[in-house]
Amino acid sequence: MDRGSSISFARFCLYGCVALTASSISSAPAYADKPAQGGISIAQGSLRTALDSLARQTGISIGMAGSLPAVQVKRIDHVSDIAKALRKLLAGTHLRAVRVDATTWRIEPAPHRDPVERNREIAPPADAGGDIIVTASKRDERLSDLPASIGIFGVPALDRLSGKRGLVDLLAATDGAFSTNLGPGRDRVFLRGVADSAFNGTSQSLVSLYLDDARIGYSSPDPDLRMVDIDHVEILRGPQGTLYGTGALGGVVRIVTTRPDLNTVSQTLSTEVTGIKDGALGGALDATVNLPIVTGSVALRASAWAETMPGWIDDSGRGKRNVNRTGRTGARAALRWAIGNGWTATASGIGQWIDTRDSQYATRGLTRATSIAEPQDNDFVTGSLDIRGSIGRLDVQSTSSVVSHDFTSTYDASSRASLLDTATPLAYDESREIRLLTQEFRVSDPSARHPWIIGASLLKGTTRLKGSFVAAGDAIEARDDKEAVFEAALFAEGTERLSSALDFKLGLRGFVTTNDIEQQGPQEQSATKLGITPSATLSWHRDETGLVWLRYASAIRPAAVSRDLPGKDQKIPGDELQSLELGWRVRAFDDRVSLTGAIFGSVWKHLRSDVVDSDGLFGTIDVGNATNYGIEFGARMDARPLTIDVGTTIQRARLTSPSEYQRGNDDDRRLPVVPDFSARFGLTRKFSLIALPASAYLTARYIGQTRLSFDPTLDRRAGNYATVAAGATVDDGSRHWSLAVDNLLNGRGNSFGFGNPFTLASIKQTVPVRPRAITLSLSIGF
Repeated sequence: MDRGSSISFARFCLYGCVALTASSISSAPAYADKPAQGGISIAQGSLRTALDSLARQTGISIGMAGSLPAVQVKRIDHVSDIAKALRKLLAGTHLRAVRVDATTWRIEPAPHRDPVERNREIAPPADAGGDIIVTASKRDERLSDLPASIGIFGVPALDRLSGKRGLVDLLAATDGAFSTNLGPGRDRVFLRGVADSAFNGTSQSLVSLYLDDARIGYSSPDPDLRMVDIDHVEILRGPQGTLYGTGALGGVVRIVTTRPDLNTVSQTLSTEVTGIKDGALGGALDATVNLPIVTGSVALRASAWAETMPGWIDDSGRGKRNVNRTGRTGARAALRWAIGNGWTATASGIGQWIDTRDSQYATRGLTRATSIAEPQDNDFVTGSLDIRGSIGRLDVQSTSSVVSHDFTSTYDASSRASLLDTATPLAYDESREIRLLTQEFRVSDPSARHPWIIGASLLKGTTRLKGSFVAAGDAIEARDDKEAVFEAALFAEGTERLSSALDFKLGLRGFVTTNDIEQQGPQEQSATKLGITPSATLSWHRDETGLVWLRYASAIRPAAVSRDLPGKDQKIPGDELQSLELGWRVRAFDDRVSLTGAIFGSVWKHLRSDVVDSDGLFGTIDVGNATNYGIEFGARMDARPLTIDVGTTIQRARLTSPSEYQRGNDDDRRLPVVPDFSARFGLTRKFSLIALPASAYLTARYIGQTRLSFDPTLDRRAGNYATVAAGATVDDGSRHWSLAVDNLLNGRGNSFGFGNPFTLASIKQTVPVRPRAITLSLSIGF
């Protein structure tokens, strides 16, 4: 939007947020403490429905400190006062009601027990089909109340990752989610059709990645964390600039870890063995321990893992088999302290190291020929400190984090030896060092009549990229780029209840970003951007039916510098994306059928794309403007003992007005990586095996045709394939057995069309889908 309209809209949003905040502490009607004649009567149902009914009958405001569990409550009849009604409704829930003022009550955990673990006992698993608590809106909120396109993956989905890599494998069960397939620790994730490039250049990621409440990514690929001791994963689709800041154009992924238990000692040991058809054997060993140091007050939870991912690509040029074998080791620890009066502090850290001995592309079948190995390395370390508690009726949280992410790549660049006048074989070694420091502080009022949240965040990051051609021990420096970014922001979001079923949510983020970029030359550029990212949502909600919403949202990506363009044109404007979606999450037939989906459209200005230049090095250009329109649809049916889960994404992501620097083909303006059509199917059956609880599943996924690049000289077709997987689990007391078979039909689809930038223009490259893999795993709890 232009500057004038931006300022006007900013004022409107700001005044709206202030009004919502003010209204949240307004006085209740005069009858707030006087039940209707005949007393308070509430039908049997969910706790949330019962509390809503109580609020309507009495005029009081009721809020929850933390997560409101999805439990059923008994009917109450003709209760004479509010306090007694609340005691009856909360009986057996381990919650209590505290009177804040004459018209406001606060629901909070009863004392003498760990509230986090109590909520875990009450709430169903994330994939169980019941209502759950999510924190994607940066405050605890029921999934059934959250007007956003979100996928939640708990224990059942995470169990199916045996023998797989992690986050990129979860995308198979998510509508509108896709990724590249360069290999462990090298992939880019895309959501809602927002995809700029298949290549790992220096552009900021289009999906913001979080570990709990700490941001752990900026301009790097997915670190491919092994999913050990994870509570659940939240995948939020669509732009999230208001609450999550720059870079969240496609959405947000939050990996939520299991918190330390303050009261119970426990240990878990897991092992798995994987075999690949026409490939090698691999395996993994995981261990987790929970240790209360001061029972009820301080606890430590730690995990460690070691894994060998088997290879399946052969290199005929060097006479090597299964060259893409990968090792992954790591550890995570969290120390939690219940300070008192509802305050907690959690310090956590994680380190993971991925070493891949060769890349995983092929040029014919499962084989290629190179002169040298192309090893990859990805080292990821992060630490965070989270402090949260209550001041009066307000919830307060501060999260600080630091990230160190280093990754290196080696490519066979012998094709350029004659141009550089060097001996062969010639290698190109590239290293990237990323440092990220973030701080966020936020305050919310969950007990307000109109819930609201306000906050402030700071981000400081640096990136150093170095590249050299190496032959016979001699090195020729090719790149030495440095980038420093700083971002400061204030954000607010509030909800106005227009009626008992209709809510209006308004959000606004004001930010300033500064990018200082130095490229080899030397060339120095600096760019500063001041702007806003507003959002607005109108939602209709009925507990017995579901939720329907209309949402406008926006997000931006800061300016950049291109090494490909003339001096005065090297500065690239920041990306700007605006989106509108009509979404739904509804239930029917006593919750046995649930339907989710969204009809969406987005407009993307100044789409920045990483490209492969003629010298084989990565560059960045502004390719122009784009749009994406489509529909996501999912359905889940509980036909016990069977559960059926299906989904599809139909979209049209296209470049609409190419820039003068775009070397594209006017006949094919599709955005890279994301297909126009994809679909998934899942079938799960629960049964008893020798008197033991067991389950079996069958899944299938189809990926439509995709492209690699806007550049027709480098474009490669991929996709247009289907995969099928099956598995089973058995629980024998403290032992959990699972068997998984991936790519059951041993399909040979091309999942990605890139592996080496120096031979991409001259040799067809493919990344075959991993051949049939069988994994047997065992987890033992103590």
